[in-house]
Amino acid sequence: MQVKRERETGDRSPKIEEQKQIRNSTACCVIFGAFLLLFSLNLSAQKKSETVLTIGDVKVSSEEFEANYRKNNTNILDKKDLKSPEGYLDLYIKFKLKVLEALRLGYDTVRSYREELGGYRKELTKPYLTDVSFEEEMVKTAYYRTQYERKASHLLIRVTPEASPADTLVAWNKINDLRKQIIAGADFNEIAAKYSEDPSAAQNKGLLGYFTAFQMVFPFEEMTYRTPVGQVSEIVRTRFGYHILKVHDERVALGEVKVEHIMKMFPQQASEETIASLKMKADSIWKKVTSGADFAELAKKYSDDKQTATEGGVMNWFTPNNMVPQFAEAAFALKNDGDISPVIRTPYGWHIIKRLERKTIQPIEKLRPDLEAKIKQNPAISKHSDEAFDRKLRAEYQLKINEPNFTKLIASVSDTLVEKNGLPGNQMKEMQLITFADQKITVGTFMDFLQQQNFSPLKNQEEPQLKSLLNKFINQKLLAYEDTQLEKKHPDFARIYQEYHDGILLFNISKDKIWDVASTDTARLQNYFDQTTKKYYWNDRFKGWIIQAKDPETQVKVETLLNEKELSKQELTDLFNTKNENNIQFTDVAFERGENPIVDYFIWGGTKPSGFDETTTFVHGKIIKNEMKSLKDSWGLYSSDFQEQIEKEWIDSLLKKYPVKINQKALKKIPAIE
Repeated sequence: MQVKRERETGDRSPKIEEQKQIRNSTACCVIFGAFLLLFSLNLSAQKKSETVLTIGDVKVSSEEFEANYRKNNTNILDKKDLKSPEGYLDLYIKFKLKVLEALRLGYDTVRSYREELGGYRKELTKPYLTDVSFEEEMVKTAYYRTQYERKASHLLIRVTPEASPADTLVAWNKINDLRKQIIAGADFNEIAAKYSEDPSAAQNKGLLGYFTAFQMVFPFEEMTYRTPVGQVSEIVRTRFGYHILKVHDERVALGEVKVEHIMKMFPQQASEETIASLKMKADSIWKKVTSGADFAELAKKYSDDKQTATEGGVMNWFTPNNMVPQFAEAAFALKNDGDISPVIRTPYGWHIIKRLERKTIQPIEKLRPDLEAKIKQNPAISKHSDEAFDRKLRAEYQLKINEPNFTKLIASVSDTLVEKNGLPGNQMKEMQLITFADQKITVGTFMDFLQQQNFSPLKNQEEPQLKSLLNKFINQKLLAYEDTQLEKKHPDFARIYQEYHDGILLFNISKDKIWDVASTDTARLQNYFDQTTKKYYWNDRFKGWIIQAKDPETQVKVETLLNEKELSKQELTDLFNTKNENNIQFTDVAFERGENPIVDYFIWGGTKPSGFDETTTFVHGKIIKNEMKSLKDSWGLYSSDFQEQIEKEWIDSLLKKYPVKINQKALKKIPAIE
């Protein structure tokens, strides 16, 4: 009995790839579409709306059709695949028919659909629910700060973010008194050395040296660059406590430098004699490198910095701010690539430095991705952006707080706290608290929010607690309202969101009406195969056996016998195999050229397989030409054809259900992509 081998190569259904493309094209747009389309050209604002197509009772504008036409015919690698608007129209009509049917059948009401679409919308809204102009301003600000470094001293009075109001007030009063002394003429660094609670202040008197963007906590950085050079700052709070700082200087950033160095390291508690001896060794090495000796080879041989010595003394790129000051000063003083420094001293040893390369600050567009990433990763900077957007929405929607009613709420909470009965009673709930745009929000709604926040009022802290929570509540309400307005305010957002909406519907209904039918209804597929004209055939292929004998003698006997007369596998088995011993073994094969090395060797003149023993193994059978593939052998191909038939029948029924009218004049006005 012949064993048939099911083939996979070339038989995968094209429709399976279509399923992937529909799903992937919908999903991957989330990452890029939200950001690119936010700034893209708004065609609908430039052209008068004109209906180009009517499907059932749904009208399609020229702008909508053109946007889809251009989206699906842009970045085509092969020009012959470009379609004209007329050529694209049939595809677009089929797409709209399927989406329209999905809506009429309620696919958009299914929970899984709404959850998936909601997830896409959440990602899509992110760049719209922030102050884009403020973020651009932050990028430019950060870029300026990478170009210009500031040198400053600071004084710290520690207070944790969780400190009580009383402890916070003590810390603020203390630093405020110190600031007054400095403003009155006291030396900043002496005051810092005496009173600062930064442990390093005793040694450096608060001097931080030069620094630039992203090297300090953001509120500290912000205050440093807001304070004029030579002046003392206002008090600023970070997670470490309260700070004041004095800005000493601003200079153009020196960029980055890459060097190789040779180091003679100081042992711990080195004596002056040892240091002097090491200096003599360093001087000797310096004479060699300045006389033309290979710097890298000398570094490998003499440098005590074992981490870099193996690499010829080469160090990673560094800025003046992330390197030992004495080393950085000498490295950045070198004017040209290849220049070598004198022997210089740092707290760690004697060094000889050779400049390899220097990079100045790059243009903003090259640094933009890195700057944007750093801004987004910094919660303090993001907080500034969120606050800016909140202020913008409050102004745009003319938000008003009913202060008398808010005061009543504060008083009621205070009274309730005394009575220990939780939040105020129902009598306050209907009072109006906030209005903005067309929204009117009551005290009761805010009280529900307080309960969700597990609000527990503290005595004498009710007002600041409620104000803080009210601002959080307002921000949530504004963002939620703004989300509902995005389609009206941003046509590009509306268009891409509609694409997600339609794309998911298209996938789901196509899966149910076409793909699943072809893959699960085996009876219909078999009936289609039986009735259709056969069009898938094998190439020439060898069908027969690979026969392996236990030894050359047996192989000769079997092959000789088969050359004399045709015997079945059972007859050969009966002749040569016994109950206890299999002298020959059969493998049924059906292979085209290139599919099996043994068949290729015997039948197609291929290379002998490595390790193959032709004295015990041979093939027997014949080459079959133009053999039709069975349904099993070509399931993917016939399944794809079957899907096309199902789709055609479905589209025909939809065209009867939703008649199509084309405005040819409007269609001709749409320019083709060249």
